[in-house]
Amino acid sequence: MTFGEAPPPGRAGALVVLLALSAYGNSLGNGFAFDDVLIIEDNPVVTESDIGAAMATPYWPMAVEGTGLYRPVAVASYAAEWQVFGGDVLGFHAVSIVSHGIVSLLVFLLLLEFFSTGGALAGAAIFAVHPVHTEAVANVVGRAELYTAIFYLAACLLFWRGARWRGGGRRVARLLGVALLYALALGSKEMGATLPGVLILLTLFRADGTPLVRRFVDELPLFALTAAVLAVYLGVRFLVLGSVVGEIPAAVLAGLTTGERLLTAVSLWSQYARLMFFPLVLAVDYAPGVLYPAATFDAEVFGGVLTLVALIVGVVVLVRPRPFIALGILWFMVTILPISNLLMPTGTLLAERTLYLPSVGLSLAVAGATVAIAERGRTPRTLGLVVIMLVGTAFLVRTVLRNPSWLSTFTVVATLARDHPDSHLALRARANGLVRTGDSEAAVEVYEGALELAPFNYPLLVEVADFYGGREQWERAETLLVTGVRAYPRQTAAWQLLARHLILQRRGREAHSVALRGLEQAGRDRELWALVSDSYVVKGDLPAAIRAREAALAVDPESSHDWSRLAELLEANGQPDSAAEASERASALGGARDADPPVGPAQQGTSQPREAAR
Repeated sequence: MTFGEAPPPGRAGALVVLLALSAYGNSLGNGFAFDDVLIIEDNPVVTESDIGAAMATPYWPMAVEGTGLYRPVAVASYAAEWQVFGGDVLGFHAVSIVSHGIVSLLVFLLLLEFFSTGGALAGAAIFAVHPVHTEAVANVVGRAELYTAIFYLAACLLFWRGARWRGGGRRVARLLGVALLYALALGSKEMGATLPGVLILLTLFRADGTPLVRRFVDELPLFALTAAVLAVYLGVRFLVLGSVVGEIPAAVLAGLTTGERLLTAVSLWSQYARLMFFPLVLAVDYAPGVLYPAATFDAEVFGGVLTLVALIVGVVVLVRPRPFIALGILWFMVTILPISNLLMPTGTLLAERTLYLPSVGLSLAVAGATVAIAERGRTPRTLGLVVIMLVGTAFLVRTVLRNPSWLSTFTVVATLARDHPDSHLALRARANGLVRTGDSEAAVEVYEGALELAPFNYPLLVEVADFYGGREQWERAETLLVTGVRAYPRQTAAWQLLARHLILQRRGREAHSVALRGLEQAGRDRELWALVSDSYVVKGDLPAAIRAREAALAVDPESSHDWSRLAELLEANGQPDSAAEASERASALGGARDADPPVGPAQQGTSQPREAAR
C-alpha cells in the first residue's frame, strides 16, 4: 500500500475504532459531573439497580407530573452498571468510550455502503475524533446520545443492506429488526424519533434501478410498523410522564414570542456550522452570556439564513453529481430538527451533545468530498489526504484537551467561567463564591448581572431570592419568587421559599394562601403542606396546624422532622398521649431526615437543573 491509498476495509474499521478510543481515553479519569450527579449518583433507581423502575419512571428523578423526559434504556443501563461496577465511575466512563468506538465503527460501515474505503475512512475518522462530541462521551449522561446513535445507525444499516434481501423470512427479520432498533433508539433519547425521516431519505437515494414509487410501496409495511412503534412509545411516555411532550422549555426561551423564538432558532444555524467545521471555542452552556436570543432580524439571524440557504442550495446542486454528499446535508437537517427550536421550544437553546447524531451528516459530506478529490488524480488525492490528516489531528488534540473539563462539576463551571466569564452560569458561580467568602455586597452586583442575562432562569431566581431572604431584603426576594411561580407554576421551590419568607415575616395569612396555591398548581408536596401547618401556627390555629402537618405526613410518612413537629403541636394542643406516639415514631425513624430540605442554592428548584439553567 503506497501513500494515499486506503487500507483494506477491516484494517480501516479497526483504525477508526482506535482513533475513537484514543481521542477519549483520557476521559477515564473523569468523575460524575453536572447532570451525572442527579441522574446517576443521587438517583435511587440507579443506586439500587432497580431496572424495573427505570422503565416506569422519568429520566429526571422527582420530575413534576406532566414534565420531564423518558429514556428507560439509558436509565436501565446506568442501573445495571451501578450493580456491575459497584458505583465506580471508572466503569461508567469505560462503557461510554467503548460505546463511542462502536458508534464510530457503525458510521464507517454505513459510509462504506456509499463510498470507497478511503472515503469511508476519512468521514468516520473525523466523526471519531470530533471535539463537539466531548460532552456526549466525557460526561456519563451523554450516553443517551451514544445509545441512540448505536441503535439508529444499526437500523439504517439493516434497512439499507436488507433492501437487497429476497425471501419472506429475511424480509420479515429486516422488518422486525428495524422496528426493534427504532424502539431502543426512542428509549435512549427522543431524537431517535427522526429515524423514519432518515429511512425515507435512504429510500429516495437508493439508486438500484427500481422506480421511486415502487421503492416506497415496497417499504410501506416497514414505515407503518415504525409509525406503530412511535405511537406505542408516545403512549407509554404519556403514562409515565402524564404528558406526550413533557420537556420544560429552556429559560432563555421563556420570555420570547413565537416570532422571536423562530428568529432565535434560525440564528443558531450559523453556530451549528461553526461547531461542525471550526470547533475551537466550545461551551457547556450556550445561554445568554455566550449566545443571546434574537428579537429582530440582526446579524446572527442573517448568518443563520445564509447557512440554511447554503445547505439547501448545496442539496440542489449536489443531488445528481454527488448524491451522498446531498444525503449528508439532509441527514443533518432532519436529525437536528427536533432540538432546533423551530418546531417547538425545547429544553435547551443549543447543546454540543445534541450534535452527536446530526454530525453523521458531516461524515457523509467529508467522505463524499474525499472521493471527489481522489477522482481528480494522484496529486489532488495526496493533498486531500494531507488536509484530512491535519484537520483530524487538530480535532484530536482539541478533544484530548477538552475531555478533562468534565472531570467534575467544579471543573465544568470553572472552564465555562474561564472561557466565557460573562455567561450567566459563570456569574452565578462567581456570586456563590463571594457569598461563601462573606462578600455579600459584591455578590449582589454579580447576582443582578446574572439575572439581567437570564431573567426567567428558575434555579437562579430561587437562589438569588434565598440570598436576599438571608439579608432580610424581603421585597426584592418576593419579586423574584413571584416571577418564578408565574413562569414555572408547577415547580415547587419558589412556592416553598415564598411561603417560608412570609412566615418569617409573621405574615401568616399570606403564607397560607401562597402554600395552598402552590399545592393547587404543583400537586401534592410534603414541604408545602408543612408550610401550611406553620402558617396556621403563626395565625394561632393549632388544630388546623395539626391537620396540615398530618397531610404532610400522608405525602411522606417517613419524614422524622414532620413527626417531631407533629409531636410538638399535639403537646401544645393538650394531647400528650398522641404527642408521645408521634415522638416515638420520630425516634423510630432514627432522624434519617431530621429537617426540611433547604431551598435555594442546595435545592435548585427544578427537576432539570442544567436544562432549566439554559
